[in-house]
Amino acid sequence: MSEAYDRTRLVELFGDDPETLAEVEREFLDTARGAEHEIEATDDLATIARAAHRLKGASGMIGAAALGEIAEAVERAAKAHDLLSVRRMRDVFRREVQRVATQAGLMAG
Repeated sequence: MSEAYDRTRLVELFGDDPETLAEVEREFLDTARGAEHEIEATDDLATIARAAHRLKGASGMIGAAALGEIAEAVERAAKAHDLLSVRRMRDVFRREVQRVATQAGLMAG
């Protein structure tokens, strides 16, 4: 399986300081888990679309392509007023957030 995100991209953007990279990874994971919680906690499709859009942008920044694609699919479904599709993507969304956490060595959450 491919990497959940492109750590070399982080090095290019933030340098090779392990503490800085760990902080960026923690902040990204906080964003991802926050979006996950926000999406699961509401049926408001506008709120879901905004949270997914935020995560899509953050995923693009760190090279988390698969998570970005999932976030984009959630955003599209929300904008199409398709809550059932949003809910169907819940497990794949969770798994991908967990994959990012595992790669970053940040399992708790």
